[in-house]
Parts: sequence; structure tokens; C-alpha cells
Amino acid sequence: MNSSSNPDLAVPSNPRDSEQADPQFAYTLAKGLSVLRAFESGGRRMSNRELSVMTGISRPTVARLTRTLSMLGYLRYDDRDARYRLTASMARLVYPLLSQLNVRQIARPLMQQLANHALGSVSLGMRDGTDIVIVETCVDNSSATGRPEIGVARPMALTSLGYAYLAGLPNGERESVLDEIRADQRCDWKVVGPQIATELARFKTKGFCIGTDAAGYGFYGVGVPLMPEPGGELMVFNCAVAPFNLKENALENDIGPRLVNLKQNVEMSMGVTGIQKNRERGLIEIRGDRPKFSR
Repeated sequence: MNSSSNPDLAVPSNPRDSEQADPQFAYTLAKGLSVLRAFESGGRRMSNRELSVMTGISRPTVARLTRTLSMLGYLRYDDRDARYRLTASMARLVYPLLSQLNVRQIARPLMQQLANHALGSVSLGMRDGTDIVIVETCVDNSSATGRPEIGVARPMALTSLGYAYLAGLPNGERESVLDEIRADQRCDWKVVGPQIATELARFKTKGFCIGTDAAGYGFYGVGVPLMPEPGGELMVFNCAVAPFNLKENALENDIGPRLVNLKQNVEMSMGVTGIQKNRERGLIEIRGDRPKFSR
């Protein structure tokens, strides 16, 4: 897979190649970050050739970037197979963000309680482009559902996490994000567009969204939006359960309402009252090949 099939790794054109390019944009830095992000989907250890294919960056440039990143301590080179791997320095970059998210500590006991009840996992996520990145997760120890590791990204267009995030946005912001999803080459808008509209309609009446196993992760999920602090960044909760652990209509009649209650308790603990109720939301109808929203 190269950058043409993975837009998250693509780097804008060099300013010399386009009059429209931003002269303040640091293209070398962008390429270096693309190399680091390639490890997310490319594997634990990668060669310069593999990184070049993944990112679409020329191999000589990749070699200079990996050399620099190694000297800075973010990559380590193994002479035995001529491949690079990430180092613990990358975790240090993430820690400042996680340490500032007080909602993780407040929500964790409630998340664990629901995970135990549902025999599944409960996760907290934040948006990154057209993905939702997991920043906290709890799982029932007896569950066969895999634990979503912190830092794992889930596609917004295919998961209850993404549906819930879209449901929590004001109309104008939602339209902008939908445009990004529509342009995402990883999904077929003609398939995901109606599904997104269906779940946004469900949210209007139920307060939560449901995701099936469209992404092939092996579980079904329920998602709700969360506003941890006034004027803060929108986040999302979801509860994911393997199909064989689900009783009939459990997502809609049991787990969904419990997740809504969890969200409300966390918002009250964070001092947020009525934020979600007062956010602008729209009714959904399909016009052409994309959802339209109106009050």
C-alpha cells in the first residue's frame, strides 16, 4: 500500500511544484512524520524500501529521514535485517496528551463496570482526521473480545465510535467532517453514507449509535458522544461486544442506555451540565448520495 491508497500518509506537494502551496509549510518535517506514522499500518519493523512504498517518498529521502530520526532517538536500526523500529521515545511524545486528559481517570471505574456487565470492552476516543483514536480502554477479563490498545485508530465511517462523534457535532462542523469522509478512499460512500444517516437518526431518538462489524473487527458496538468540559474537544465512548456474548436486542435495550448513563455521570463529574442537549443537531434525510441535515 502506498500513499495514493493511504491518504493519511500523503505529504502535500513541494512549494516548488505548486503555486498554491503554503510557503510556511515545513515539508521536510511533514515527510519525517509520515515515516513515523507508516509504522502504524506497515508493521513493527520496516526497511527504507518498505517505508518508501508506504509513504510515496523517494527512497534516498527516506534514508536521510530515517538516519536523522535514528540520531534523534525515535528510531533504532537493526543491522541483522536492515530494518528500523520505533523506540520508547515515541511513547514520551504521547504522555503529555494522556496526562492532561483527566476524564480518563474519572471515567475508568465506570468504564470497567460496564465492560464487566457487557462481557466486552469500553473505550474512550478522540478524532484524528477521519479516524477515532483510542485514548483509554477497559475490558472484562472473562471476555473473548480483544482489548483495543491505546493509540489504535478506528475508521469513523465504519464504527459506532465514528457515528457517535458525528452525532455530537453541530450541523456545520458535521457537514465538513462528512466531506472528509466522502473523500476518504478507504470506504465506499454509497455504502457508508446511508449507514451514517441511519445511525444519526437513531441518535436523535435513542441517544446512542450502533455499529455492526462492517470493519471486520469481530464485534458489535454502541457509541455516545462526550463533552468532558465546556468548550473542550468532543470525545466518544463506545462499548464493543463479541456477537456470541450478545443477547437479543441487548445493544439497543440494555448496553446503549447504560452507556448513555455512563456518559451523563462522567459529564456531571466533570462539571458539564446540558452541553450535549444544547448542541445543535439536525434531522437526517438522504438527497442524492450524501446525507443532508436540517433542523
